[in-house]
Amino acid sequence: MRIFIAMHDDFHTQRNNEIAPAETCNVTSMINALKASGIPVPDGAGQPEDRLAEILESPEAYAKLAKDYPQMTGTKPREIHGLLSWAVNEKFIGNKVTTFSAAVSLREILFRIIKFKTASVISTTMTKGGHLVAIAGFSTTQDIAGITSPAGIDVALLRRIYLLDSWGDWTTGYEAGSSGFGVGISYDEFMTMAKPASVERKWAHLFSRDGTF
Repeated sequence: MRIFIAMHDDFHTQRNNEIAPAETCNVTSMINALKASGIPVPDGAGQPEDRLAEILESPEAYAKLAKDYPQMTGTKPREIHGLLSWAVNEKFIGNKVTTFSAAVSLREILFRIIKFKTASVISTTMTKGGHLVAIAGFSTTQDIAGITSPAGIDVALLRRIYLLDSWGDWTTGYEAGSSGFGVGISYDEFMTMAKPASVERKWAHLFSRDGTF
């Protein structure tokens, strides 16, 4: 059984971004997760990921970084998870539609896809400098209809976890022109690459249309 909530027409690649295309997996993955989750993205000039990047390059973002994350001085605001959530919620969407946690299990991520049809964004080691991707689906030999809580997901029956990877297809070594839409990885690959590596609970941005977390 397979569940996948994203649509190809809503998928964004970072490679055509106006702002730092090689460094904006963060904002692009947040846009991919918003769209996959059915959260309306406001209209505006240019690509939404560039508009989100502009927010995180603003003097306000740097002032918030200095105030709330003084230990991270020298880091770009878009590289700080808490500021990514702040920018999306308060400056881009105008409502709380995402929250970041440093302790989210894969079962919780997958259950939210089943129950709420919402994606999540995770931090990974898929590239040398670190890389954010969205999780938008999975396949399993388990009966999804019978799952009523995160604990009910049997990870031993998972076949693939499906990503929205704004840099391309990890399985090809990110060959130029490869698509990152719906790229599948195994449970073991997820556990190894999702940060913190080989730890049960991961860093993740969760999404909600109505603020339910």
